[in-house]
Amino acid sequence: MTLRNSMYLLAGIAVLSTGHMAEARDPFGGLKSAVKKVKKKKKKVDDAVEVIDRAAGTSSDGFANRGSTSNSPRTAKRTPTRTDYKMGTPAANLTSQTKCTGLALSQVTIGNLGEYTFQQGFSKEERTGFINRKPGNVSKSCIITPGLQSGEILYFEVDRAKYKALDKGNDFEWQCVRSDNPGAGVTDYWNWNSDQYLSDSHMKLHCGNDQGISDCATGSNSSRASAYSSAMKKRGKYGISFLARTTGQFRGPTEKLYCQYYNKRTGQSLVGFEYMSASGR
Repeated sequence: MTLRNSMYLLAGIAVLSTGHMAEARDPFGGLKSAVKKVKKKKKKVDDAVEVIDRAAGTSSDGFANRGSTSNSPRTAKRTPTRTDYKMGTPAANLTSQTKCTGLALSQVTIGNLGEYTFQQGFSKEERTGFINRKPGNVSKSCIITPGLQSGEILYFEVDRAKYKALDKGNDFEWQCVRSDNPGAGVTDYWNWNSDQYLSDSHMKLHCGNDQGISDCATGSNSSRASAYSSAMKKRGKYGISFLARTTGQFRGPTEKLYCQYYNKRTGQSLVGFEYMSASGR
């Protein structure tokens, strides 16, 4: 018996116990009154179960909110995060506040961290890596377009020596403001300042992958990571990656944010871009 049905049963018993006393005085009036009370109780139960479902991560029919599968007897109820917001060029009142370092950005790519498969003969295996890759564009020296959807990752490369020369020690930090109200200051749910969200093994996918990535390697995660790191050092490049995070707020609003990777010492930014930050659920 599901949570909803159990609560219906308890509510019905409570109403009927009071309805019997009224029925003794007025058989038909008591029944009508009981029916009205049951309807009111049902609405309260529906509202209560909906809240419990969201908190527990399940749908009202008891299935976990993990989307549907082709062989599932029923489809789980789930409100998916939108990933189709149109993201153009950030407004001038935002980009004008970003003073670029002038350091060239290359290999600008937008994608996701997720599972991919690779095949060796008849053997098919899964790994986690940087997938769904698509090229990004750079304008005004450091402004990236298009903007990111919630959950997407921005990756780009810079000259290793020049980048390290700009950072004397924790000089850079990610700053994000609401695009429609930048004067309110940085958003209060941002406290992450690493310049690498992706690991080296995420970048170097296994050869034979279903992503069509030919710059690949074979072997374990560790060996592929070493291959990526070695290639980057040989080219004199350093990879930087940023996750378009959710707000972390339960059923919070979807907000367009403008972010920059800001150097507190020089007052310049390595990169600037917009992204849609959806709620945690």
